[in-house]
Amino acid sequence: MPNITYYIPGIKKTDVKIDWKKTLKDKNGYSPIKANISIQGTKIRKTVEKVKPRFWNPKTERVIKPKPYEPDNNHEAINARLDQLQNHAKEYFKSCKQRNIPVTAELAKAFLKGQKIAFGHREMSFWAAYDEYLQVGQLEKSYNTNRNRKTIYNKLKEFETNTGYKLAWHSIDSIFWDKLKEYILDNPDPDVNYSWNYLSAIADKFKAFMKWSQKRKYHTNDAFTDFSAPEKEPTIVYLTWDELKTLIDYKFESKAQQHARDFFCFGCLTGLRYVDLYQLTKNNISNGTLSITTQKTNRKISVPIFPQAQTIIDRYPEQYRLLPRLSNQRLNSYIKKCCEKAEINTPTEYKTFHKNEVKKEFRPKHELIGSHTARKTFICLAYEKGLDIEMIKSITGITQEKTLKRYLQISDEKKKEKLTAAFGKL
Repeated sequence: MPNITYYIPGIKKTDVKIDWKKTLKDKNGYSPIKANISIQGTKIRKTVEKVKPRFWNPKTERVIKPKPYEPDNNHEAINARLDQLQNHAKEYFKSCKQRNIPVTAELAKAFLKGQKIAFGHREMSFWAAYDEYLQVGQLEKSYNTNRNRKTIYNKLKEFETNTGYKLAWHSIDSIFWDKLKEYILDNPDPDVNYSWNYLSAIADKFKAFMKWSQKRKYHTNDAFTDFSAPEKEPTIVYLTWDELKTLIDYKFESKAQQHARDFFCFGCLTGLRYVDLYQLTKNNISNGTLSITTQKTNRKISVPIFPQAQTIIDRYPEQYRLLPRLSNQRLNSYIKKCCEKAEINTPTEYKTFHKNEVKKEFRPKHELIGSHTARKTFICLAYEKGLDIEMIKSITGITQEKTLKRYLQISDEKKKEKLTAAFGKL
Protein backbone atom coordinates (compact mmCIF):
# COMPACT_ATOMS: atom_id res chain seq x y z
CA MET A 1 0.00 0.00 0.00
CA PRO A 2 1.45 3.41 -0.94
CA ASN A 3 2.68 5.70 1.81
CA ILE A 4 3.67 9.36 2.09
CA THR A 5 7.33 10.23 2.53
CA TYR A 6 8.79 13.70 3.00
CA TYR A 7 11.92 15.39 1.67
CA ILE A 8 13.51 18.73 0.88
CA PRO A 9 14.71 18.99 -2.75
CA GLY A 10 18.49 18.54 -2.95
CA ILE A 11 18.79 16.59 0.32
CA LYS A 12 18.99 12.79 0.34
CA LYS A 13 18.77 10.36 3.23
CA THR A 14 22.09 8.85 2.17
CA ASP A 15 23.97 12.14 2.29
CA VAL A 16 26.83 11.89 4.84
CA LYS A 17 27.46 15.61 4.82
CA ILE A 18 24.90 18.16 3.71
CA ASP A 19 25.82 21.52 2.22
CA TRP A 20 22.87 23.53 3.49
CA LYS A 21 23.97 26.55 1.49
CA LYS A 22 23.24 24.73 -1.79
CA THR A 23 19.67 23.72 -0.96
CA LEU A 24 16.75 25.43 -2.68
CA LYS A 25 15.52 28.38 -0.59
CA ASP A 26 13.15 31.32 -1.02
CA LYS A 27 14.11 34.92 -0.29
CA ASN A 28 13.41 34.38 3.41
CA GLY A 29 15.70 31.36 3.58
CA TYR A 30 12.94 28.70 3.74
CA SER A 31 12.98 25.43 1.77
CA PRO A 32 9.82 23.51 0.73
CA ILE A 33 8.98 20.25 2.50
CA LYS A 34 7.60 18.01 -0.24
CA ALA A 35 5.18 15.12 0.28
CA ASN A 36 5.85 12.22 -2.07
CA ILE A 37 3.64 9.21 -3.01
CA SER A 38 5.10 6.59 -5.36
CA ILE A 39 2.59 4.45 -7.31
CA GLN A 40 3.69 2.03 -10.01
CA GLY A 41 6.72 4.08 -10.93
CA THR A 42 4.87 7.41 -10.88
CA LYS A 43 5.84 9.95 -8.23
CA ILE A 44 3.19 12.39 -7.04
CA ARG A 45 4.66 15.34 -5.18
CA LYS A 46 3.31 18.43 -3.45
CA THR A 47 4.71 21.11 -1.14
CA VAL A 48 3.02 20.79 2.24
CA GLU A 49 5.21 22.89 4.61
CA LYS A 50 8.28 25.16 4.66
CA VAL A 51 11.27 25.22 6.99
CA LYS A 52 14.79 26.55 7.10
CA PRO A 53 16.83 23.64 5.68
CA ARG A 54 19.30 23.33 8.59
CA PHE A 55 16.36 22.26 10.82
CA TRP A 56 15.45 19.34 8.56
CA ASN A 57 16.43 15.77 9.49
CA PRO A 58 16.35 13.75 6.23
CA LYS A 59 16.52 10.40 8.07
CA THR A 60 13.50 10.98 10.33
CA GLU A 61 11.82 13.21 7.74
CA ARG A 62 10.86 15.67 10.43
CA VAL A 63 11.83 19.14 11.67
CA ILE A 64 14.31 19.17 14.56
CA LYS A 65 14.00 21.28 17.69
CA PRO A 66 16.02 24.56 17.62
CA LYS A 67 18.80 25.13 20.10
CA PRO A 68 17.98 27.02 23.31
CA TYR A 69 19.47 30.27 22.06
CA GLU A 70 17.60 30.06 18.69
CA PRO A 71 14.06 31.38 18.05
CA ASP A 72 11.16 28.93 17.86
CA ASN A 73 10.92 27.27 14.43
CA ASN A 74 7.39 25.90 14.97
CA HIS A 75 8.74 22.35 14.72
CA GLU A 76 6.02 20.75 16.89
CA ALA A 77 3.15 22.12 14.82
CA ILE A 78 4.83 21.28 11.51
CA ASN A 79 5.66 17.72 12.59
CA ALA A 80 2.09 17.25 13.88
CA ARG A 81 0.72 18.25 10.48
CA LEU A 82 3.13 15.89 8.71
CA ASP A 83 2.08 13.07 11.05
CA GLN A 84 -1.61 13.84 10.47
CA LEU A 85 -1.29 13.85 6.67
CA GLN A 86 0.63 10.58 6.74
CA ASN A 87 -1.97 8.93 8.99
CA HIS A 88 -4.87 10.22 6.90
CA ALA A 89 -3.23 8.85 3.76
CA LYS A 90 -2.78 5.44 5.37
CA GLU A 91 -6.42 5.30 6.50
CA TYR A 92 -7.76 6.62 3.20
CA PHE A 93 -5.81 4.22 0.99
CA LYS A 94 -6.79 1.35 3.28
CA SER A 95 -10.48 2.30 2.98
CA CYS A 96 -10.12 2.45 -0.81
CA LYS A 97 -8.63 -1.03 -0.85
CA GLN A 98 -11.46 -2.38 1.32
CA ARG A 99 -13.96 -1.00 -1.21
CA ASN A 100 -12.05 -2.41 -4.20
CA ILE A 101 -11.13 1.10 -5.35
CA PRO A 102 -7.72 1.08 -7.11
CA VAL A 103 -5.26 3.54 -5.60
CA THR A 104 -4.09 5.17 -8.81
CA ALA A 105 -1.78 8.10 -9.42
CA GLU A 106 -4.85 10.24 -10.18
CA LEU A 107 -6.47 9.28 -6.87
CA ALA A 108 -3.27 10.03 -4.93
CA LYS A 109 -2.84 13.36 -6.71
CA ALA A 110 -6.41 14.30 -5.80
CA PHE A 111 -5.76 13.29 -2.16
CA LEU A 112 -2.79 15.65 -1.91
CA LYS A 113 -5.06 18.41 -3.25
CA GLY A 114 -7.52 17.67 -0.45
CA GLN A 115 -10.01 15.85 -2.69
CA LYS A 116 -11.21 12.51 -1.36
CA ILE A 117 -13.94 10.09 -2.37
CA ALA A 118 -16.87 10.41 0.00
CA PHE A 119 -17.77 6.86 0.91
CA GLY A 120 -21.21 7.79 2.26
CA HIS A 121 -22.87 7.03 5.55
CA ARG A 122 -23.38 3.38 4.62
CA GLU A 123 -20.83 1.12 3.07
CA MET A 124 -22.49 -0.22 -0.06
CA SER A 125 -20.67 -1.38 -3.17
CA PHE A 126 -21.92 -0.46 -6.65
CA TRP A 127 -23.35 -3.88 -7.49
CA ALA A 128 -24.80 -4.44 -4.01
CA ALA A 129 -26.65 -1.13 -4.34
CA TYR A 130 -27.86 -2.10 -7.81
CA ASP A 131 -29.21 -5.39 -6.43
CA GLU A 132 -31.06 -3.45 -3.73
CA TYR A 133 -32.43 -1.07 -6.37
CA LEU A 134 -33.91 -4.00 -8.30
CA GLN A 135 -35.40 -5.51 -5.14
CA VAL A 136 -37.05 -2.23 -4.12
CA GLY A 137 -38.45 -1.93 -7.64
CA GLN A 138 -40.27 -5.24 -7.22
CA LEU A 139 -42.39 -3.58 -4.52
CA GLU A 140 -43.04 -0.29 -6.30
CA LYS A 141 -42.85 -0.64 -10.08
CA SER A 142 -44.73 -2.44 -12.83
CA TYR A 143 -43.64 -5.75 -14.32
CA ASN A 144 -42.39 -4.10 -17.54
CA THR A 145 -40.44 -1.42 -15.66
CA ASN A 146 -38.72 -4.05 -13.53
CA ARG A 147 -38.02 -6.19 -16.58
CA ASN A 148 -36.40 -3.22 -18.34
CA ARG A 149 -34.32 -2.40 -15.25
CA LYS A 150 -33.09 -5.99 -15.10
CA THR A 151 -32.23 -5.92 -18.81
CA ILE A 152 -30.04 -2.82 -18.34
CA TYR A 153 -28.46 -4.39 -15.23
CA ASN A 154 -27.52 -7.50 -17.25
CA LYS A 155 -26.17 -5.37 -20.10
CA LEU A 156 -23.87 -3.50 -17.68
CA LYS A 157 -22.70 -6.81 -16.22
CA GLU A 158 -21.96 -7.99 -19.74
CA PHE A 159 -20.10 -4.73 -20.47
CA GLU A 160 -17.94 -5.17 -17.36
CA THR A 161 -17.12 -8.79 -18.23
CA ASN A 162 -16.33 -8.20 -21.90
CA THR A 163 -14.36 -4.96 -21.52
CA GLY A 164 -12.67 -5.56 -18.15
CA TYR A 165 -13.80 -2.10 -16.99
CA LYS A 166 -14.76 -2.58 -13.34
CA LEU A 167 -17.85 -0.68 -12.27
CA ALA A 168 -17.59 1.05 -8.89
CA TRP A 169 -18.77 4.39 -7.59
CA HIS A 170 -15.46 6.09 -8.38
CA SER A 171 -15.22 4.65 -11.92
CA ILE A 172 -18.51 6.12 -13.17
CA ASP A 173 -16.96 8.98 -15.10
CA SER A 174 -16.54 10.27 -18.65
CA ILE A 175 -14.14 7.44 -19.47
CA PHE A 176 -16.79 4.89 -18.47
CA TRP A 177 -19.43 6.67 -20.56
CA ASP A 178 -17.17 6.77 -23.63
CA LYS A 179 -16.37 3.07 -23.28
CA LEU A 180 -20.04 2.18 -22.85
CA LYS A 181 -21.03 4.18 -25.94
CA GLU A 182 -18.33 2.44 -27.92
CA TYR A 183 -19.45 -0.97 -26.62
CA ILE A 184 -23.09 -0.34 -27.55
CA LEU A 185 -22.69 1.51 -30.86
CA ASP A 186 -19.49 -0.03 -32.23
CA ASN A 187 -19.69 -3.63 -31.02
CA PRO A 188 -17.32 -5.87 -33.05
CA ASP A 189 -19.73 -8.80 -32.83
CA PRO A 190 -21.46 -8.97 -36.26
CA ASP A 191 -24.56 -10.50 -34.66
CA VAL A 192 -24.98 -7.53 -32.32
CA ASN A 193 -26.68 -4.49 -33.83
CA TYR A 194 -27.70 -2.02 -31.15
CA SER A 195 -29.31 1.25 -32.16
CA TRP A 196 -28.72 4.76 -30.84
CA ASN A 197 -32.09 4.74 -29.07
CA TYR A 198 -31.03 1.61 -27.17
CA LEU A 199 -28.11 3.63 -25.79
CA SER A 200 -30.59 6.39 -24.94
CA ALA A 201 -32.70 3.91 -22.96
CA ILE A 202 -29.60 2.69 -21.09
CA ALA A 203 -28.60 6.27 -20.25
CA ASP A 204 -32.04 7.13 -18.83
CA LYS A 205 -32.36 4.01 -16.70
CA PHE A 206 -28.75 4.07 -15.49
CA LYS A 207 -29.03 7.72 -14.46
CA ALA A 208 -32.23 6.87 -12.56
CA PHE A 209 -30.29 4.25 -10.59
CA MET A 210 -27.42 6.66 -9.88
CA LYS A 211 -29.85 9.31 -8.59
CA TRP A 212 -31.61 6.72 -6.43
CA SER A 213 -28.35 5.53 -4.86
CA GLN A 214 -27.07 9.09 -4.42
CA LYS A 215 -30.17 10.02 -2.40
CA ARG A 216 -29.36 7.11 -0.10
CA LYS A 217 -25.84 8.51 0.30
CA TYR A 218 -24.18 5.44 -1.19
CA HIS A 219 -22.00 7.80 -3.25
CA THR A 220 -21.44 11.48 -4.01
CA ASN A 221 -20.37 11.09 -7.64
CA ASP A 222 -22.12 13.64 -9.89
CA ALA A 223 -20.32 12.72 -13.12
CA PHE A 224 -23.32 10.71 -14.35
CA THR A 225 -25.40 13.90 -14.71
CA ASP A 226 -23.35 14.74 -17.83
CA PHE A 227 -24.17 11.45 -19.58
CA SER A 228 -26.34 12.32 -22.57
CA ALA A 229 -27.85 10.33 -25.43
CA PRO A 230 -31.07 12.11 -26.45
CA GLU A 231 -33.56 9.79 -28.07
CA LYS A 232 -33.88 10.33 -31.80
CA GLU A 233 -37.32 10.55 -33.32
CA PRO A 234 -38.32 7.02 -34.34
CA THR A 235 -40.58 6.03 -37.19
CA ILE A 236 -44.21 6.24 -36.06
CA VAL A 237 -46.12 3.36 -37.65
CA TYR A 238 -49.91 3.38 -37.39
CA LEU A 239 -52.91 2.19 -39.36
CA THR A 240 -55.00 4.58 -41.41
CA TRP A 241 -58.81 4.54 -41.11
CA ASP A 242 -59.11 2.45 -44.25
CA GLU A 243 -56.44 -0.03 -43.10
CA LEU A 244 -58.06 -0.40 -39.68
CA LYS A 245 -61.50 -0.98 -41.24
CA THR A 246 -60.01 -3.55 -43.62
CA LEU A 247 -58.40 -5.41 -40.72
CA ILE A 248 -61.58 -5.34 -38.59
CA ASP A 249 -63.75 -6.67 -41.46
CA TYR A 250 -61.33 -9.29 -42.77
CA LYS A 251 -62.52 -12.92 -42.47
CA PHE A 252 -59.65 -14.98 -41.06
CA GLU A 253 -59.87 -18.75 -41.27
CA SER A 254 -57.38 -19.26 -38.42
CA LYS A 255 -58.83 -18.86 -34.91
CA ALA A 256 -55.43 -17.73 -33.61
CA GLN A 257 -55.35 -14.95 -36.18
CA GLN A 258 -58.95 -13.98 -35.38
CA HIS A 259 -58.00 -13.68 -31.71
CA ALA A 260 -54.89 -11.66 -32.50
CA ARG A 261 -56.88 -9.31 -34.75
CA ASP A 262 -59.56 -8.76 -32.08
CA PHE A 263 -57.01 -8.14 -29.32
CA PHE A 264 -55.04 -5.72 -31.50
CA CYS A 265 -58.07 -3.85 -32.88
CA PHE A 266 -59.54 -3.40 -29.39
CA GLY A 267 -56.29 -1.63 -28.54
CA CYS A 268 -56.67 0.53 -31.65
CA LEU A 269 -60.17 1.54 -30.47
CA THR A 270 -59.31 2.24 -26.81
CA GLY A 271 -55.64 3.32 -26.77
CA LEU A 272 -54.73 0.90 -23.96
CA ARG A 273 -51.27 -0.62 -23.64
CA TYR A 274 -50.81 -4.35 -24.17
CA VAL A 275 -50.21 -4.96 -20.44
CA ASP A 276 -53.57 -3.33 -19.59
CA LEU A 277 -55.47 -5.04 -22.41
CA TYR A 278 -54.16 -8.39 -21.18
CA GLN A 279 -55.63 -8.02 -17.68
CA LEU A 280 -59.11 -6.77 -18.70
CA THR A 281 -62.11 -8.71 -17.41
CA LYS A 282 -65.88 -8.22 -17.59
CA ASN A 283 -65.61 -6.46 -14.21
CA ASN A 284 -63.84 -3.56 -15.92
CA ILE A 285 -67.06 -2.72 -17.80
CA SER A 286 -69.86 -0.78 -16.13
CA ASN A 287 -72.62 1.34 -17.66
CA GLY A 288 -70.99 1.33 -21.08
CA THR A 289 -67.61 2.52 -19.76
CA LEU A 290 -64.35 0.65 -19.42
CA SER A 291 -62.43 1.64 -16.26
CA ILE A 292 -58.97 0.43 -15.31
CA THR A 293 -55.99 1.46 -13.19
CA THR A 294 -53.05 1.32 -15.57
CA GLN A 295 -50.17 -0.91 -14.59
CA LYS A 296 -47.35 1.34 -15.81
CA THR A 297 -48.43 4.67 -14.28
CA ASN A 298 -50.98 3.50 -11.67
CA ARG A 299 -53.49 6.03 -13.03
CA LYS A 300 -57.20 5.33 -13.22
CA ILE A 301 -58.61 5.95 -16.68
CA SER A 302 -62.08 5.56 -18.20
CA VAL A 303 -62.90 4.85 -21.86
CA PRO A 304 -66.47 4.93 -23.20
CA ILE A 305 -67.29 1.73 -25.09
CA PHE A 306 -68.73 2.59 -28.51
CA PRO A 307 -70.37 0.06 -30.90
CA GLN A 308 -67.23 -1.06 -32.79
CA ALA A 309 -65.44 -1.93 -29.52
CA GLN A 310 -68.57 -3.58 -28.11
CA THR A 311 -68.74 -5.82 -31.19
CA ILE A 312 -65.34 -7.27 -30.30
CA ILE A 313 -66.38 -7.83 -26.67
CA ASP A 314 -69.55 -9.61 -27.81
CA ARG A 315 -67.49 -12.20 -29.69
CA TYR A 316 -66.40 -13.73 -26.37
CA PRO A 317 -69.57 -13.95 -24.23
CA GLU A 318 -68.66 -17.13 -22.36
CA GLN A 319 -65.30 -16.09 -20.95
CA TYR A 320 -64.52 -14.00 -17.87
CA ARG A 321 -61.67 -12.25 -19.62
CA LEU A 322 -62.70 -9.42 -21.90
CA LEU A 323 -60.31 -10.43 -24.70
CA PRO A 324 -58.53 -13.58 -25.93
CA ARG A 325 -55.45 -14.49 -23.93
CA LEU A 326 -52.30 -13.82 -26.00
CA SER A 327 -48.70 -13.34 -24.94
CA ASN A 328 -47.01 -10.22 -26.29
CA GLN A 329 -44.65 -12.37 -28.35
CA ARG A 330 -47.49 -14.35 -29.97
CA LEU A 331 -49.49 -11.18 -30.61
CA ASN A 332 -46.54 -9.55 -32.37
CA SER A 333 -46.06 -12.64 -34.53
CA TYR A 334 -49.73 -13.18 -35.42
CA ILE A 335 -50.66 -9.55 -36.09
CA LYS A 336 -47.93 -9.23 -38.73
CA LYS A 337 -49.41 -12.24 -40.53
CA CYS A 338 -52.92 -10.83 -40.14
CA CYS A 339 -51.91 -7.50 -41.68
CA GLU A 340 -50.10 -9.29 -44.48
CA LYS A 341 -53.22 -11.33 -45.32
CA ALA A 342 -55.33 -8.18 -45.20
CA GLU A 343 -52.86 -6.69 -47.72
CA ILE A 344 -51.75 -3.82 -45.49
CA ASN A 345 -48.63 -3.45 -47.60
CA THR A 346 -48.18 0.32 -48.04
CA PRO A 347 -44.43 1.01 -48.53
CA THR A 348 -43.43 2.66 -45.26
CA GLU A 349 -40.18 4.47 -44.54
CA TYR A 350 -38.39 2.94 -41.56
CA LYS A 351 -35.52 4.74 -39.83
CA THR A 352 -32.80 3.26 -37.64
CA PHE A 353 -30.03 5.18 -35.89
CA HIS A 354 -26.48 3.87 -35.58
CA LYS A 355 -23.67 6.03 -34.21
CA ASN A 356 -23.66 9.18 -36.33
CA GLU A 357 -25.80 7.96 -39.21
CA VAL A 358 -29.46 7.46 -40.00
CA LYS A 359 -30.41 4.47 -42.10
CA LYS A 360 -33.67 4.67 -44.05
CA GLU A 361 -35.45 1.93 -45.93
CA PHE A 362 -38.93 1.29 -47.26
CA ARG A 363 -40.67 -1.86 -46.06
CA PRO A 364 -44.22 -3.19 -46.40
CA LYS A 365 -46.20 -1.79 -43.49
CA HIS A 366 -47.27 -5.24 -42.23
CA GLU A 367 -43.62 -6.03 -41.40
CA LEU A 368 -43.50 -3.04 -39.04
CA ILE A 369 -46.74 -3.72 -37.14
CA GLY A 370 -46.44 -4.77 -33.48
CA SER A 371 -48.53 -4.71 -30.32
CA HIS A 372 -47.63 -1.08 -29.56
CA THR A 373 -48.87 -0.01 -33.02
CA ALA A 374 -52.43 -0.29 -31.66
CA ARG A 375 -51.87 2.51 -29.14
CA LYS A 376 -50.16 4.66 -31.76
CA THR A 377 -53.06 4.06 -34.15
CA PHE A 378 -55.61 5.19 -31.56
CA ILE A 379 -53.69 8.40 -30.76
CA CYS A 380 -53.07 9.35 -34.41
CA LEU A 381 -56.62 8.62 -35.58
CA ALA A 382 -58.24 10.28 -32.56
CA TYR A 383 -56.19 13.44 -33.15
CA GLU A 384 -56.91 13.32 -36.86
CA LYS A 385 -60.65 13.14 -36.17
CA GLY A 386 -60.59 16.19 -33.93
CA LEU A 387 -60.07 14.97 -30.34
CA ASP A 388 -58.02 17.58 -28.53
CA ILE A 389 -54.76 16.85 -26.75
CA GLU A 390 -56.25 16.95 -23.24
CA MET A 391 -58.98 14.47 -24.19
CA ILE A 392 -56.44 12.05 -25.66
CA LYS A 393 -54.23 12.37 -22.57
CA SER A 394 -57.21 11.62 -20.35
CA ILE A 395 -58.18 8.49 -22.29
CA THR A 396 -54.66 7.09 -22.70
CA GLY A 397 -53.31 8.06 -19.28
CA ILE A 398 -50.36 9.91 -20.83
CA THR A 399 -49.34 12.72 -18.46
CA GLN A 400 -46.78 14.68 -20.47
CA GLU A 401 -47.73 16.47 -23.66
CA LYS A 402 -44.24 16.03 -25.13
CA THR A 403 -44.67 12.24 -24.77
CA LEU A 404 -48.00 12.37 -26.56
CA LYS A 405 -46.69 14.53 -29.40
CA ARG A 406 -44.08 11.90 -30.21
CA TYR A 407 -46.91 9.62 -31.32
CA LEU A 408 -48.84 12.10 -33.41
CA GLN A 409 -48.79 11.70 -37.15
CA ILE A 410 -51.24 13.28 -39.59
CA SER A 411 -52.19 11.25 -42.66
CA ASP A 412 -51.56 12.57 -46.17
CA GLU A 413 -55.32 12.44 -46.82
CA LYS A 414 -56.02 14.70 -43.83
CA LYS A 415 -53.29 17.11 -44.89
CA LYS A 416 -54.78 17.24 -48.39
CA GLU A 417 -58.26 17.85 -46.97
CA LYS A 418 -57.08 20.70 -44.74
CA LEU A 419 -54.91 22.30 -47.42
CA THR A 420 -57.73 22.08 -49.96
CA ALA A 421 -60.08 23.78 -47.49
CA ALA A 422 -57.51 26.49 -46.87
CA PHE A 423 -56.26 27.14 -50.40
CA GLY A 424 -58.81 25.44 -52.69
CA LYS A 425 -60.53 28.70 -53.70
CA LEU A 426 -57.36 30.38 -54.98
